[in-house]
Amino acid sequence: MLQFVVFSLLLSTICAQSSQTSKPNIIFILADDYGWNDIGFHGSRQVKTPTMDSLANEGVILNNYYLSPLCTPSRSSLMTGRHAVRTGMQYYVIEAGQRLGIPLNYKLLPEYLNELGYESHLVGKWHLGFFHKNYTPTYRGFKSFYGYYMGHNDYFDHRDKEGPPNVPEWWGLDWHYDVERHLSDVYSDFGQYSSHVISNRASQIIQQHDFDSKPLFLYLPFQSVHCANLVDPIQVPNEIEYQFQYIWNNLRRKYVGAVYELDLAVETVFRALQIRKVLDNTIIVFSTDNGGAPNGYNNNWGSNFPLRAGKGYYFEGGTRGVGFVWGSMFAKRAGDVSTDLMHVSDWFPTLYEAAGGKVEALGDIDSYSMWDVLTGENRTCPRGEVLINLNPVNNSKAIKVGHFKYLLNPYDRWDAEYDYWFQAPGSNPDVNETMYPNTTASQIWCGDIPTDIDLECHSKITGLKECIYNIETDPCEYYNLVDDPNYQDIKTMLLERVEYWESLQVKPLIPGYDELGNPKHQNYVWKPWTDNPNIPPNWFEPSQKIQNAARKEPVTNSKYWSLTTI
Repeated sequence: MLQFVVFSLLLSTICAQSSQTSKPNIIFILADDYGWNDIGFHGSRQVKTPTMDSLANEGVILNNYYLSPLCTPSRSSLMTGRHAVRTGMQYYVIEAGQRLGIPLNYKLLPEYLNELGYESHLVGKWHLGFFHKNYTPTYRGFKSFYGYYMGHNDYFDHRDKEGPPNVPEWWGLDWHYDVERHLSDVYSDFGQYSSHVISNRASQIIQQHDFDSKPLFLYLPFQSVHCANLVDPIQVPNEIEYQFQYIWNNLRRKYVGAVYELDLAVETVFRALQIRKVLDNTIIVFSTDNGGAPNGYNNNWGSNFPLRAGKGYYFEGGTRGVGFVWGSMFAKRAGDVSTDLMHVSDWFPTLYEAAGGKVEALGDIDSYSMWDVLTGENRTCPRGEVLINLNPVNNSKAIKVGHFKYLLNPYDRWDAEYDYWFQAPGSNPDVNETMYPNTTASQIWCGDIPTDIDLECHSKITGLKECIYNIETDPCEYYNLVDDPNYQDIKTMLLERVEYWESLQVKPLIPGYDELGNPKHQNYVWKPWTDNPNIPPNWFEPSQKIQNAARKEPVTNSKYWSLTTI
């Protein structure tokens, strides 16, 4: 309760502050593998997220917000404004030891913002390539980078083992401080919890920044709440874990503690902005990168309930994300729960327009500026569809057009083991988390899981693992309409839209492991290892041949807009 009171006092000071520059500061907070049901404003009473709930409820909650089901594809879309199928990043995540990154011919978001007068900094997780220095953050628009290059890490010693399976020596430190293209490694943070380090470094940047001369773009991709490693998969300080003794499952208990640490870190950043008196001219964005990893999947224990499945799956639990915006710019929509369709790539043109840029200057992007929609200046959403992914390696496809969603082989590199609805563990082994319907405006509730229908994603007519859902009436994806005779026109339309995106996709980039990337060659530190910036050829090719047809005219939103009311 004390934290709510303190936070309310902080919020009450905003109206008395004066802006330092005409262009808004942008603070982009990205959580890692954050579950739909792991935040209070979606109805969970098990987690403790007072800071994020306060910001979300005073801003605009994004309740129809989609991402890729995995980390690297989502982050590449954020940074390029293009779906991952158009940059070759759609297959999987970048694995340590791969000579892979966002191709250098793409100009990234901080580079565009810098041209508008911004100073850009990154604190946290990169995961968009580091085999050559030109792929690292300070070579791609950020003035400084403090954090780690790879996908996960130990929260305390900041070391990790990745690389080829069953090869133990691919282990090393992955913690760095890069400034203006000077790369350096950090050993002094050993034993310090990563959320503390990231939020403290972010606060230091805010304290030292000259807001009178230029606006700030601060990108904060936290480690929380991704798993750490196989030895100790979910990590949180003991004194925090002790606060959640009412959760019997120790891994879920630690996960909820890590969520609370993330909330405390967000509060730390907010306080730093408040002290500098720049909140009235600051945009705060909060987003996950994909759905949570539930029930021990990927060595983690997130909860997407009542949404189906989670990370790595094309169902709602893997691709429908937690997100909100906060700031005085959104006053017309303050307190709204937005059902406007949005994709993670849309942040690229949205933030560029917020910074004073003209979206036309961004070139051949496939994303939309949502600035006028989020600020309430224009309530007509420009987006009518979201491509979830096309993965030609295992012929996986998913798209949502209007209310309807089509999926084929919806398990991205995994089987159906975690294709279910996982409720979080409760106070003892015999009960799950107690859930109450209609507790918040943004909560999704679907009732009990049906027992009288076939819940498998397949078609008896085609024999394929395909399904169609009406997400408006069935957000938990219970009722497969793929063989329903009343929805065959809808299926035809959805397949046409898949075909359109297939005409735009490029071949996924899948280089093999480079033994020279083994950190043992660099004193057991993960860092750039080659002078050759070229991404090598794939070590295997997709099973589905990619035929780039002549590009069709982009769909006009009005053509499919009627589907949102079906």
